Amino acid sequence: MKKILLLAALILLTTTYSLFSATTDNFVVTTEVGKVDLMTVSKTLYTGTTVASFEALIPFTTLAINSGGAQTFNAWLSTLSNNRAGFKVSLQASAMKSTIGQADAFINYTVSCGGASVLTSNAATVTSTGYVVAFPGLTTVTKTSSKISLTINQTDFDKAVSGSYIGTVTFVYEAN
Repeated sequence: MKKILLLAALILLTTTYSLFSATTDNFVVTTEVGKVDLMTVSKTLYTGTTVASFEALIPFTTLAINSGGAQTFNAWLSTLSNNRAGFKVSLQASAMKSTIGQADAFINYTVSCGGASVLTSNAATVTSTGYVVAFPGLTTVTKTSSKISLTINQTDFDKAVSGSYIGTVTFVYEAN
C-alpha cells in the first residue's frame, strides 16, 4: 500500500509541477559601432555631431598671400571622433619657398590653431610642441573646430625676391 501511495504522490507532484511551471526564452540585441576619426580644414566653424554633417563641410585649401603681417581669412581645423581611446592633433609647417635657379628664397610665417603654434624656419619643417587638440579618452562623440590664424614675417615679405612661393601647413591626427 505504501508503494501505491508513494506512486500516487509522485504522479500528483509531477502533474502539479507541470501545471504551475513556467518557461522562458530570450534573444540578444547587438551592434557594432565603428570608429570615427575625421579631420578637415574647413571654411566654416563646425557645429554638427554626425558623419553626414561633417562630410558636408567645405574644405579650405589655399590661402593667397598679398602682404606681410597678420592675415585675414576664415579657416578652422575641424574634427569628429567617437574613438574611446581619444585622439590628438599636432601642427607642422614649412616656410613659403621659391626656387630660383640654384638658390631657394623663403618667406617665414607663424601659424596658430587651438593649443599649438609654429614659427617656420626657412628649409626646415617645424612641428609644434603643443597639440591643437588632445583628448586622452572619450565617453561620447566629440567634435572640435579651432580657428586658424597666420602671420607673415613682414621683413621676409618686404625683402623677398620675385617668384612664386609655396608653403604648407599640415595637421597630423593621431588616434590614441
